[in-house]
Amino acid sequence: MITIKELDIFFKLCEDSHISNLAKQINMTQAAISSSLNSLEKKLEEKLFDRVGKRLILNERGRLFKEYSYSPYLELLYSTEIFSNDKLKGNLKIASSKTFNCIDLSLYVYDFISKHNVQITKHSNNTKQIIQSIVDSSIDIGFIENEFNDPHIIKEKLSDDELIIVSANELYTNESYFIDELYKMNWILREKGSATREIFLNKIPDPGNINIAMEISNFDEIKAILLHDKNSITCISKLAVQKEVEDKKLFKIKVKNIDFKRELFMIYHRDKYKSKLFLEFTSYIRDCFYKNFYE
Repeated sequence: MITIKELDIFFKLCEDSHISNLAKQINMTQAAISSSLNSLEKKLEEKLFDRVGKRLILNERGRLFKEYSYSPYLELLYSTEIFSNDKLKGNLKIASSKTFNCIDLSLYVYDFISKHNVQITKHSNNTKQIIQSIVDSSIDIGFIENEFNDPHIIKEKLSDDELIIVSANELYTNESYFIDELYKMNWILREKGSATREIFLNKIPDPGNINIAMEISNFDEIKAILLHDKNSITCISKLAVQKEVEDKKLFKIKVKNIDFKRELFMIYHRDKYKSKLFLEFTSYIRDCFYKNFYE
């Protein structure tokens, strides 16, 4: 009879075919991993991997077995999880866009870790990279601010957000502008792949005519340049410059006939196994955003 452990090791080897790497990740010996795989192949009377040097390459029979066994495997895991009374345990990998660093996401994560004996590894990337990481299943959960459609990804709206155009020059607050009247200023924009940049450029007419003086991935560096040069300007999340606007260090410039409203999303793979940890954490995050943005 095939065991859950054998299936678990098989699917992990599908993600990382180097037995030595997997041994370090799951704290097992290479011999134990090889033994588990050999046992599975013996029960199936099939070789699932081709041995090429020190690597295992999933072969045609292995790909077929993976295709037909993955969904039942997830259902089996979910069933055992339901009847398990163990405390939350595990290690979640999450990634957020830079915007989420401005709205206390790291504090939410830290508070969750403090209450449970779990590990959560958090990285910051741009939206395009996070979406690809979800598709590749190299992370469990992503937090992004760009509308998109991908059949492999589930997206849940967490809250609304808005991009605003700001400068350190208070004189620009005296009137409203058509966006093309601002094109000649020194624009400091986010890097390619950033949702902030893509939303801004997609909504303005003739984006190729805008004077992009510099591209930067870090919000703090963008704000530092704006404060240094009053002729510089940017389009940025309202949340990212809330304090500077309140302190009257940066000023919102009113633009005619365009708004840059958007939504913040939590995303994960459609086939992601929903463990107790995953369900508890995502429920907790939903509650945090509801309390902070809607109550």
